[in-house]
Amino acid sequence: MIVSYCKKCNLDSEGTVCSSCGKRASAASVRDVWRIIRVPGADANTWRSLASGILLTALVLTVSLVLLERFQSSQQDFENHLGGILSTAAILTALAFVLAGSMLMLQGREEIRYTLDMTGAHLQTWHRASYLRSWARLQSAKMDQAIASRDGSRYVISEERHIRWKDIHEIKYVPSAGAIKLYHVRHLAPFILRIPDEEYDTAEAIVKKHTKIS
Repeated sequence: MIVSYCKKCNLDSEGTVCSSCGKRASAASVRDVWRIIRVPGADANTWRSLASGILLTALVLTVSLVLLERFQSSQQDFENHLGGILSTAAILTALAFVLAGSMLMLQGREEIRYTLDMTGAHLQTWHRASYLRSWARLQSAKMDQAIASRDGSRYVISEERHIRWKDIHEIKYVPSAGAIKLYHVRHLAPFILRIPDEEYDTAEAIVKKHTKIS
C-alpha cells in the first residue's frame, strides 16, 4: 500500500495526497508498506532452511569423525566403531530436529512489516511480548521496549534488516511464490520480500524503478 507523510499535519495518509490538508506529498515521503503474518512453526520455508542447516552440519561432523577414526585406528577397530559413530550421528541429528522444531513452535505468531522507500528495502519482525517467545528465538526478552498495539497487546521487535538500492546487484522476481529476492552478493543470502498477491505489482514496479536491474 502506498502511503505518504505530511509534515504540516503530522499525519500518514494512504496514497500521495494528505487526507487532512489535501497537499501532495514530496517524493521522499512516499513509501510502499505492507505486512504479513507468519507462524515460524508452520512455515515451509523456515523448515527447509532449518533442515538444510541441521543436515549439512550433521554431514560435516559425521564425515570428520569417520575420517578421524579411520586415521587413528586399525582397520578392524575402524569397522567395529563405524556403526556406533553412524548411530550416534543419527540420534543426535534426530534430537537436533526435535529441539529446533520445539523452539519454532514456541515462537508463536509474528508480524513482518516491509517498507520500500527512496533509500531501499526495510524489514521489521515483531512478536507478542513474552519471555518464552523471546527465549525461543535465542534473544533476551526486552520487555521494557515493548510497544502497545491498538487492541492493547504488547509487541517487541525481534529482527530488523535493511538493504540499500545501490547495494543490490541481482534481483529475482518470483510472482508465483509472492516473493522478490534482492541480492547484495550474487546468488547468495538474498533479502527476501514476501508480498501478498494484491501488493505484488506495486512492489515490483518500485523495485524496478529504483534499481534499474533487469
